[in-house]
Amino acid sequence: MWCIDKELNAVPVDIPFGIQEIFLQHNRISALLPTDFFSYALAPSGRRPRNHLLSLDVSHNSLGSIPTEALAALQQLNRLYLNGNQITTLQPGCLGNLTHLKELHLSENRLQALDPGAFSGLPNLQKLMLSLNNITSIAPGVFSELGMLEFLQLNGNQISVLQPGAFKGLKNLKQLYLRSNVLHSLTKGSMDDLDQLHILSLSHNRLRLVPEEAVVNLQALKDLYLNNNHIAFLPEGFLSQFRKLVILDISNNELRQMPEDALLGLTRLKQLDLSFNNFTNLPPGTFRQLQNLTVLNLFHNRMVTLPGQVFDGLLSLKELHLDNNRLASLPQEIFQKQFELKELQLDNNLLSSLPEAIFRNLTNLKTLYLDNNKLSFIHVATFQDLGHLRELQVDQNNITFLPEKIFHGLTELRILQLNQNRLSALPPDVFERLANLRELQLSDNLFTTLSSGLFKNLKKLKDLHLDSNWLYTVEPDLFRDLQALEELQLQFNHLLHLPPGVFTHLPRLKKLHVHNNRLATLAPGTFEKQKNLQELHLDRNAISSLPAAVFQNLAHLAVLHLNFNRLTNISDGLLEPLAKLRQALLHGNPWDCRCPSILYLSGWLRRNPNVVQGAVECFSDKSPVAAVKT
Repeated sequence: MWCIDKELNAVPVDIPFGIQEIFLQHNRISALLPTDFFSYALAPSGRRPRNHLLSLDVSHNSLGSIPTEALAALQQLNRLYLNGNQITTLQPGCLGNLTHLKELHLSENRLQALDPGAFSGLPNLQKLMLSLNNITSIAPGVFSELGMLEFLQLNGNQISVLQPGAFKGLKNLKQLYLRSNVLHSLTKGSMDDLDQLHILSLSHNRLRLVPEEAVVNLQALKDLYLNNNHIAFLPEGFLSQFRKLVILDISNNELRQMPEDALLGLTRLKQLDLSFNNFTNLPPGTFRQLQNLTVLNLFHNRMVTLPGQVFDGLLSLKELHLDNNRLASLPQEIFQKQFELKELQLDNNLLSSLPEAIFRNLTNLKTLYLDNNKLSFIHVATFQDLGHLRELQVDQNNITFLPEKIFHGLTELRILQLNQNRLSALPPDVFERLANLRELQLSDNLFTTLSSGLFKNLKKLKDLHLDSNWLYTVEPDLFRDLQALEELQLQFNHLLHLPPGVFTHLPRLKKLHVHNNRLATLAPGTFEKQKNLQELHLDRNAISSLPAAVFQNLAHLAVLHLNFNRLTNISDGLLEPLAKLRQALLHGNPWDCRCPSILYLSGWLRRNPNVVQGAVECFSDKSPVAAVKT
């Protein structure tokens, strides 16, 4: 039965028989009464209940408490949602008759304390959600009757310390979440009875020391989250006791050193996050027994160097994140045993050069980030063994020259970013082996010209960025082989003209950016093959006139920017082919409203007020062009 967001002040009367689920969330119900669910009371002895309500959702109402006996009739209930109310206390026994209850949701209330007996009578409860309350402490034994509980969530409370016996009786608990509290310590005995615990989250607290004595018996632990605390030291042997760990997160702490034996014995570990700490170096044998590790995060530390053998034990590694450190150089042998590596992030470091054979054994690598370093040159053989590479980012470096065959081994490459370097010229055949390339970024370099045939084999290229260079012209056949191109960016150059037919071989082009150049006019057939063009950006040039049929074939154009040029008028019918236009920018031009030819534009503006953005004004007196009628 659905009664969601109906502004109800009470539980509806005369609930139909046979209902198994009742949804009353987002109403104004302030109290639950025993009579609300009277029809669910047990029938006389020896007969079945009249109804079997399995799920009751009274979340996001105005309940302040749960009176004893209010829910006593619902003995078959499996799931109870009371989250998002204003409940301040749970009276002992208030849930006592719900012997079949498996899920209890009490998050987003105003609970401050959990009194002994609050959860008595719930022998089959498996999931208990208490997040986002104001709980400051957990009384010893408060959960002692929840022997079947497997999932306990206490995130987002105000718990500062855990006392001995806090989780007494929870012998079947598998997952415990204490994220985003104010814990500064866990006392010895506070985690007793949690022998079956698999997941423990203590992240986003105020721990300065790892809780050695408290967690000593958690031998079944698989996932441990200690991230976002203030831990500055890892005691010798602390982590090694958790031999079943699969995920370990110690990121966002204050660690400066890693004991060489800190991770010994963690042979099942698959994910390790040490990011956002203060490591400057790592001992050579740090990871030597982590043969099953697949993801290693070391980004945002202060590492200036790494030993050549530091990753030798990581034979299953698939992702390695070393970005945002202070690495100035790397040993040639550092990645020699990472045959399974698929993603390597080295961006945002201080690398000025790369050993020629540093990536030789990374034959399964798919993503390589080298951007935002200080590379000025890359050897011709650096990438030759990366036959499975799909994405290569070398942008934001100081590269001035590329060897002609530098990319010849990258036959599967899809994305290549070379923007924000110091390239002024490219070898004619530098891209000839990149037949699968989809995106090429060459923006923010020093190109003044690009040779014909540079893109000759890029038949699958969809996105080409040539913006923010020093191009004064482009060769007429520069884009001849780019039949699949969908977006071309030429803005922020010094283009004086576009050769006739320069876009002839781009039939799939959807977005064309030529703004912020020095164009004075356009050839009549400039866009005649662009039947699929949707966006055309010609703003901030020096265009003073447009051929009458220049937009003739742009039936699908939706966005046209001609603002801030030198147009004084336009030809009659110029904009009529643009039937799907939804945004036109024409302002910032010196429109001559004294000339009779302005009447076409004036009328078009009046007919398309929802298309035009910006004030299109007469140059002489700043009056609206649309107001000109004679």
